[in-house]
Amino acid sequence: MTKAKKAISVVLAVVMIAGLFAFGAFAADQNATIAVSASESQVDVGATVTVTVAATTDYFAAAASVPVYYDAAAFELVPDSVTPSTDLYGAGYTDTAINTAEAGCVMVAFIPKADGTAKQLSNTTLFTFQLKAKADAAASAITTKAEDQKTATNIGGKLYLGAYSTEDVNTAEVTTVGQKFTLTNATVTVGSGAAEPNTLAIKDAFAGKESVYIDKDIIGMITADDWYPVLADAVDSTATGLVYGIDTIGYDDVFASDSYPTLEDALTTTLGDEYLRITTVDAAGGYASTGAKIEVLDANKSTVLETYYFVYFGDINGDAYVDGVDASEVAKWDYYQDSLSTVAAVVASDYNGDSYMDGLDFSVLAEVDYNQENYPTQAELAAGFHASAHGM
Repeated sequence: MTKAKKAISVVLAVVMIAGLFAFGAFAADQNATIAVSASESQVDVGATVTVTVAATTDYFAAAASVPVYYDAAAFELVPDSVTPSTDLYGAGYTDTAINTAEAGCVMVAFIPKADGTAKQLSNTTLFTFQLKAKADAAASAITTKAEDQKTATNIGGKLYLGAYSTEDVNTAEVTTVGQKFTLTNATVTVGSGAAEPNTLAIKDAFAGKESVYIDKDIIGMITADDWYPVLADAVDSTATGLVYGIDTIGYDDVFASDSYPTLEDALTTTLGDEYLRITTVDAAGGYASTGAKIEVLDANKSTVLETYYFVYFGDINGDAYVDGVDASEVAKWDYYQDSLSTVAAVVASDYNGDSYMDGLDFSVLAEVDYNQENYPTQAELAAGFHASAHGM
């Protein structure tokens, strides 16, 4: 038998074993946690990482199957390193390990033997394996996937951890699928990827085509002693920066269309969209406007690495309208210099793009509000503001 045919036969064998447990009762009141952890969070190319897959249940564990995925471009499986646990069912079990290097998957299935004794699992190791880092990678995931779980609506799923009604393997009733799973996963950065922390980025569709700016310098500049020191204690003065130049409301074409780009359409992170968290203010129609918070999360999605605030030029109060209310805010700011409390609101009041927030902006806003025409575009305002502010 060729290696290819042998590999296929092994896969089919496990699928057939899984099929034996595909038609038991379903239970949604049983809970299990499957945790994937790695011995290292950062490694050099050529180094080895030990991956541990453990489970916790509030029921007596029965047949199990757990596929774990890794990036085959960043890692290769160390030969003969897949090691199933020897302490699951008392009298032993049948296990089969599968690896498909191209797909980057290790799967181990456990079938209890007769006369065994089932037990509830408490962070019990199901199996371990080793990966060798072979290429730079930033926060590469080693993970189980919720969409793999065998359920009543996904009977072909290969991720399951069945249940016995009692600890006696011979007499217990079996609940095969339907448990509530909590999955926790690991990430490992490799080589130079470790030196590249996650950061905000502009999506390719907008890069170079729109005047979208991720401005990390402007907050420090605008709160400086020679500009607007009154804002030094503003709520967003410690943020990473501001983002501007995206027409999320549609004033650029005076609402001629019903479809405008969202912040999610224009922005991402160097680790991907799922590490971006956007919180909008209570604006009309749910549009993201001035004051929307843009946060970049770390690889574990547990820590905020960067915080930005969005600026929509002309909408100073963040209500998704550019109107006389905003014009009056500019007038008060020009006269009192203390009516606006955030850097984002002050920058939004620059409606002629000269990087000064003053009576000239009031005049332009008032004219636009009165005539409902001649709206400057966000791209024009962003480019003008950025050039003027950074050229000062």
